[in-house]
Amino acid sequence: MDIAWYLRRVRRMSAAEVVWRARAIAIQQAWRFRRPRSAPGAISFAGGLVDANLTVDPAARRRLIAAADAVCAGRWRVLGRDFDTSPADPDWHRDRLADLRFDPACYCFDVPYRDPKRVGNVKALWEPSRLHHVTLLAAAFRVSGDGRYARHAADHLRSWWRANPPLRGIHWLSGIELGMRLIAWTWSRRLLADWPDVAALFENNPDFALQIEEHERWLAALHSLGSSANNHLIAEAAGLFIATTAFGGSPDRARSDRARLARSILEREIAAQTFADGLNRELAFGYHGYVLGLFLLAAVEAEAAGRPMSDGYWAAMTRMADALAANLSATRAGELEAPRQGDGDDAVALLLDAPEAGPWSPLLELCGAVVGAPGWWPAPRGRSVLAALLAPRSAGRRSSAPRPRVRPDRFPEAGVTFLRNRTLACRIDHGPLGFLATSAHGHADALSFELWVNGQPVLVDPGTYCYQGDPLWRRYFRSTLAHNTLEIGGADQAVQAGTFLWSGNPRSWIVDEREVDDTGEIILAHDGYRRLSGAPVHHRSFRLDRRDGRLAVVDWVEAAMPVAVRLAFHLHPAVDVVLEGGTAHLRWREGRAALKLPALLSWSLHRGEENPPLGWYSPEFGEKTPATALVGAGLLDPGERLEATLRPDTAGSIVVETRSVEDRNIKELSA
Repeated sequence: MDIAWYLRRVRRMSAAEVVWRARAIAIQQAWRFRRPRSAPGAISFAGGLVDANLTVDPAARRRLIAAADAVCAGRWRVLGRDFDTSPADPDWHRDRLADLRFDPACYCFDVPYRDPKRVGNVKALWEPSRLHHVTLLAAAFRVSGDGRYARHAADHLRSWWRANPPLRGIHWLSGIELGMRLIAWTWSRRLLADWPDVAALFENNPDFALQIEEHERWLAALHSLGSSANNHLIAEAAGLFIATTAFGGSPDRARSDRARLARSILEREIAAQTFADGLNRELAFGYHGYVLGLFLLAAVEAEAAGRPMSDGYWAAMTRMADALAANLSATRAGELEAPRQGDGDDAVALLLDAPEAGPWSPLLELCGAVVGAPGWWPAPRGRSVLAALLAPRSAGRRSSAPRPRVRPDRFPEAGVTFLRNRTLACRIDHGPLGFLATSAHGHADALSFELWVNGQPVLVDPGTYCYQGDPLWRRYFRSTLAHNTLEIGGADQAVQAGTFLWSGNPRSWIVDEREVDDTGEIILAHDGYRRLSGAPVHHRSFRLDRRDGRLAVVDWVEAAMPVAVRLAFHLHPAVDVVLEGGTAHLRWREGRAALKLPALLSWSLHRGEENPPLGWYSPEFGEKTPATALVGAGLLDPGERLEATLRPDTAGSIVVETRSVEDRNIKELSA
């Protein structure tokens, strides 16, 4: 046990949270002696939601069937690892990479899930038990009628219920996992409605009746509160609401009370966890998409049950959908690229499409079906099974709140600003570190930016890669050096105090912002380094001339003494780099650029280095690949500036120039 970590964690809690956690521990200890052995009574299923005469896009159907065939053959990729889905009775308790298996009979709250030497990678263990492959099989049955998919899905559900009795083993430890399973079970039952044995698998199965009752009981009593009430709480409440709304029967009173509790949490949290500008307060874009999917599923379930969510809920959900659309970038191939700010573990609320479709196009299409798509939204790629299944029962309701008439570029509360022209999109991060006292899913990335050219990511946020199990890599991917910003004194902008814990809360602010003719400019600052000697404050300005595409990025530091700095540019793996003298020549499939580097800093190329880590890109959670990082190091005196000028060439590429400039140039820039 890491006593120092627990002390740091407690310091981030309010008195009310400490009391609640003491209550939760008391419940956990009391449950140690509970041995649920029989089903609490008969249950029923409300059905509905999926139209009998549903038509699905042929291409999406083909992809889904191919993915379902792969699941039956045992090919299921989970967080960069293979999970063998071919047996009827998989081993749900083994981390295959570490070749560790933890005792499934252990009382769940005794599991040392933070100890990879005993448990393995807990995230890799939990993910298969979200049962996304089962909902995919159920969807394949729904669109094809092939009983093979239904039988394989049923085998894995029965296996999971037998292998994971209530309160035993690692899969009963985390509320978000219980909430995700309730969603998977509800939708598996819905999609298998035409299978002859569906009632025997669900309503008439004592194992399932016991599992759903105990999942609901757990979430009603131990859902997240306080400094842990982030996306976990939304998933817990969404799962509880969807299950208690779709399934009925005894105990009626308990299920109704739980449905009301879950609904009240969702109504409260969609307001508490969403900025007025529509972005999620965790400031981790992957989780924006994840919780939006959860809110959409709950809203659709409520509509189908005839008990719709409030107008305020729909208005907030609509703002989230518009913010999602405004932040996505369409590539020339029709793919949708998303920002990678903050943590992301590729979580989705419900998987009904082949994984190759990616998360963003099906989600955006579902958003359009549920809340309506203004003309400025990017077009989803093809048609998704997810939207086809949910859209017919959810398209009748719309929020009356006004919608943006053009694509918004400013998200002032979240601290996100876009500078764009016809070919270039620059997304600038100048918001808070994260949400609540822990800022759990934030990265030390203040004043960082991401850059797309004609939809191609060129300067990138490297992503997340891992949570538990690899502390060295977790620290790197969260660090300031891993982002396109300025590191001072060899330190992060805030102190990493734990895997999901930060010490300190740096503040970013807008110094000035203006639009003159076709030129947009924003000047920013953050105080994350004031704790260092000389109390340095990092300033950065961005200015885009939209007519010729010139983007000027200028860095300077206000400090009482010279400061050691490192300025990083992280390139997408598809971008090749050749460093010649003071110029880096960048080339990718459909473009090129030249990056002129300042003599003030000593520049070096880094790619795939491990000790210490530098030059990496994580395309999805659990995977990392070498990518080039350009790092300039040196001593910056007060009054010295670094300017980067990015200019598209005639082919739509960009030319990037970086050089030192004098004070007078900065004064002219800011005048």
